[in-house]
Amino acid sequence: MSTWLWILLPLLFVVGLFVGALKDTKKVERQVKKDRDKMQLKDWDQEERKEKAKEENWGVPPAPPGEYHPEDAHKQKHDEQEK
Repeated sequence: MSTWLWILLPLLFVVGLFVGALKDTKKVERQVKKDRDKMQLKDWDQEERKEKAKEENWGVPPAPPGEYHPEDAHKQKHDEQEK
């Protein structure tokens, strides 16, 4: 009898935790469905694109057209040396 108590009491405790978590989850789901129109939901794809663009340019604006680019000068010198 004592062995069964040592096995069943912790098992009942764990099952109770799971049942309580399920009840809380269902309660939260009902609350979210009810208040969904009040929430300001974000478009996560758009937010991700903004973050990616921010990472790509490191906060530096792109060079305007016609501005000096050191790569072009190096390429021209290399082409002149080959001729």
